[in-house]
Amino acid sequence: MASTAETGHAKNVSNLGVMISRLQGFGARYNPTQVAIKIPNLQTVFNSGGTTLTAVTTTKPAFTNSVNTRKQLFDDMEKLSTRGINSFDATQGVTKAQVDDAKTYLRKIRGTRKDKKVVAPPPPDASVPATPIQISASQQSYDQQVEHFAKLTALWASVPAYAPNETELQNASLATFLTSLKNANQAVITTTTPYLTAMQNRNNVLYAETTGIVDLAEEVKKYVKSVKTITLPEFRQISGLKFTRPKKKK
Repeated sequence: MASTAETGHAKNVSNLGVMISRLQGFGARYNPTQVAIKIPNLQTVFNSGGTTLTAVTTTKPAFTNSVNTRKQLFDDMEKLSTRGINSFDATQGVTKAQVDDAKTYLRKIRGTRKDKKVVAPPPPDASVPATPIQISASQQSYDQQVEHFAKLTALWASVPAYAPNETELQNASLATFLTSLKNANQAVITTTTPYLTAMQNRNNVLYAETTGIVDLAEEVKKYVKSVKTITLPEFRQISGLKFTRPKKKK
């Protein structure tokens, strides 16, 4: 289900399309001097709005899927690390110092798993609210977890006595899993850029000061209200069309 914010973006674009249709119905009576609110420019902005909405829709699934995949793998990594440490601690010939080193890496892995909120870079117009994107941890913490897990598995691989019978805890399996972590992390990095870009472009088209759909719609209403030959019932055809900005996050 689309979020309230996403629905609001689409409604703004849709209402501009309705407004353009109403203005066309006014014929020659709608003749503003301001180029920005002439029908050809409004049509261009309407088309751009639709294009940016589509771009957000098409880039979001890849981003969401990569985030979900990475989260699952990193959750598995923490569990696997805990199991590996228990196996390492139970291995004959492994010293207390080696176990302590391994536990240090595990503490570091757990210490970076604190949920944070990543916010899309604000567009040039500072009045446009940035778009928050909830990710299970910051990119930096994911990078750190990969590094800590790599050091942990390297420690296990350096101890000949560590040779568990459980396949998933063996060095070869751990090396493969480490590669999957790196790939999953890179996939999020790769899919985040087009998604953030799409949202920023959408925000610029819809909410940029003066040139955005919301501000243009208000200018249209002001002009139509000033035209004597456009009746009050006709004005109400567009005055009732709502154009809203996303609520700023507290």
